[in-house]
Amino acid sequence: MTADAPAEEPDEVHAAPAVSFEIAREHHRVSLLDYLDALGEPVDRRLVDAAAREGRIRLNGEPVGRSETLKTGDLLELDVPVASLARRADESLVILHEDDDLLVASKPSGLPFDASRVGSGRSAVERLALLRPGPRPRPVHRLDKDTSGLVIAARSRVAEDTLGHALRSGEARVEYLAIVRRPPRDDEGEVDVPLGKRKRTDAQLVPDERHGRPCRTLWRVEERFRGFGLLRLHASDNGRSHQIRAHLAARGTPAVGDKLYGEDDRVFLSQLKLDYRRKRGRPERPILERPAIHAATLRRGDLVVEAPLPDDLAVFVAQLRRHCAAPGEAADGGSAPAEID
Repeated sequence: MTADAPAEEPDEVHAAPAVSFEIAREHHRVSLLDYLDALGEPVDRRLVDAAAREGRIRLNGEPVGRSETLKTGDLLELDVPVASLARRADESLVILHEDDDLLVASKPSGLPFDASRVGSGRSAVERLALLRPGPRPRPVHRLDKDTSGLVIAARSRVAEDTLGHALRSGEARVEYLAIVRRPPRDDEGEVDVPLGKRKRTDAQLVPDERHGRPCRTLWRVEERFRGFGLLRLHASDNGRSHQIRAHLAARGTPAVGDKLYGEDDRVFLSQLKLDYRRKRGRPERPILERPAIHAATLRRGDLVVEAPLPDDLAVFVAQLRRHCAAPGEAADGGSAPAEID
């Protein structure tokens, strides 16, 4: 489908729209949204809806919405540049590494991973494709919606098979950081517990010695606090969805805030800071609103890709260092982060 040529603009410049189009016969009975898509890059439906609500999209002088059907000879006027309606890759998905075989990005918590389940550019894989046009990225390592960190995709079928084999054989691994209550006494260890589902439709994995799939998670304590610990973990093989979360729960230390595998144990600053004073008339907000788990590091031979802690987890760790320093350790003397209340 090709776009029609812009019509001549009126002489009164102050009343002229950004651009106008006369609808040709080939676009008779085409929807406004499909027509805008045909003008260039695919448009963002939310931006189109916003422009329509503001009366910046008009058909024959009357404001219209995206579902309007066009007819031959109609005059479409846009008080907004077409390019400003184009769908953009979300800046919150940041490319960390790329080469001929591999794309590695960092996604925020709350962004769904799977394109097939979401659509309309609202998933990590779709946004990765928008950032790097070309052959569609092939996901190799998946993340839960609420988990932040590494999104790993191959650029070809061969690269997908190669990296998948490396993850299964232990030649490559993804390491997670998790904040837990009651950290283990040992500095490192493993959880070797088969995991399965009570029902096929369940999202949650549970220990199942008889029918569960064997899987093993290695962990070590990165940092200790009073009542909390920062752990680094990785699956000893390719792992499975939820393995890290399920194994943390199996050893009695689910990630803080993980409602699926623990309690609704949101942490408030008043629980950490002894002299906390609540501001009058303002309810206290939790420090973290999601599971305290982050896919932090990809290791494969000499390649090491790090995904920095997102702001919410970085603030949580900073508050723990400030108010919950482990016995015998001085609290962080650096500049304090903003208080959360």
